[in-house]
Amino acid sequence: MAAISRAQLLKELLPGLNALCGMEYNRYENEYAEIYTEYSSERSFEEDQKVTGFQSAPVKDEGAATLFDTAQEGYTSRYVMETISMGFALTQEAFEDNLYDSLSSRYTRELARAMRNTKEIKAAAVLNNGFTTYLTGDGESLYDTAHPQVAGPVISNRPTVAVDLNETSLEAATIQIA
Repeated sequence: MAAISRAQLLKELLPGLNALCGMEYNRYENEYAEIYTEYSSERSFEEDQKVTGFQSAPVKDEGAATLFDTAQEGYTSRYVMETISMGFALTQEAFEDNLYDSLSSRYTRELARAMRNTKEIKAAAVLNNGFTTYLTGDGESLYDTAHPQVAGPVISNRPTVAVDLNETSLEAATIQIA
């Protein structure tokens, strides 16, 4: 295990250092919370099961038989739990000889920032890589234009032809979502 030693902190061992900088920046806290609903689990994975609904009801002619629809299970989404882990170690000498700051509290704050940053990056990866890497329950990429349904036509998660975001495209997307 590599430890932070005096060799990595040479300037902090001598008088005359004006400032320490490089780890304190403005942060955007918990942006992932705007996208996801967070649940806890004690299992190695969780699954969501999609069930199909009914198609739109047809008009029945007088005297005609009522049409019946059916429902069934659709796609399954599996969420596999991961363990994210990182730590740091300080040599006794680096801890004792540092003149300017409590190394353990500084690096504890930095470790917390690194863990939050990892969570944000992993959460955003689903959206950032939705054209290729991240597949939905139907086996298609998130932003695919041809998601198959168990019953009915294929559906799209984006316009077939790329369009600028404007009132017309937003209205078309709202209608498609509905």
